[in-house]
Amino acid sequence: MAFITIMILAVVGTFIQAVEPSGDLFKLECEPAVGIAAHTTVITCHFRGHEDIKISAVSLRKVGQNEPTFQHVIAQQQKIGDPRFSLKNPAKGPSLKINDTMFSDTGEFAYEIVTNRGKASAKFSFSVTAKYKDPIVSTWPQNVTEGGPTVLYCNATEGYPTGTIHWFDRYGTNWTINSILTKTTKDTYSSKSVALSSKLTFNSIDLSLAPFRCIVLNSKYIQDGEKTIQITPAKQDAEEMAESKSNKTNIIAGVMVIGSLIAGLLFALFFFRRGKEQNFLILNPDLNSHIKDQRVSLNVPIT
Repeated sequence: MAFITIMILAVVGTFIQAVEPSGDLFKLECEPAVGIAAHTTVITCHFRGHEDIKISAVSLRKVGQNEPTFQHVIAQQQKIGDPRFSLKNPAKGPSLKINDTMFSDTGEFAYEIVTNRGKASAKFSFSVTAKYKDPIVSTWPQNVTEGGPTVLYCNATEGYPTGTIHWFDRYGTNWTINSILTKTTKDTYSSKSVALSSKLTFNSIDLSLAPFRCIVLNSKYIQDGEKTIQITPAKQDAEEMAESKSNKTNIIAGVMVIGSLIAGLLFALFFFRRGKEQNFLILNPDLNSHIKDQRVSLNVPIT
């Protein structure tokens, strides 16, 4: 294995020495990259100043280290270094790919590349983040009493860098200012994470504000997770709420019945008075004839 490594280093060195520097013919440029732990990361690089460029060999080294992180001689299909590193697509450009990204990959890298047009180099920075796991929520007490003291809890772990937790009620009101956030950091060479724990306290809770939402935001205030707390009311409150609902239903039904009775009485009174008027006119034909004459003179329809 040591012999193979020496041979590859020799080949790459030969390429670099044999090819003239590119000067101003073309440049290698790489963008700063941010990877997600345990995911695949692409480091975008490109040539500027020339289009017809074919890659012969590449060498990637972390600044401050002597040994290369990754080397690849295209023609011989020879690679050394960390197997997680590779060229994304040598035929299309110099972009790099990192599989199973780790926190230990964080740092500044020096990238050297040999092509048919000469050699070029560039430096880029690389940092690693981690997505927070879905939050876990709970309440104290487990069964909440209307108007009683209540504490809502929301915990999120395995995220990095430090994020935050926000609270919202059913109407979208932000209660975060009333909460307390605790952050616990784990920071080693190969593993970094921050555990978030938020506590929202009510001295006298209004259950009409439920359900509450706990939203986890990463260091860039982009949402990583969300959980809704379905508050369980105490037995007495549940019975009172059911009774209140029943009372409202009974009141509405009573109002509808009374309204129907009033409408019926008004209709009955109307027809009673109309019938009484007609009977009176039948018993007084002269008055009936006089009323008809008056209606004719006034152009009023006779019924």
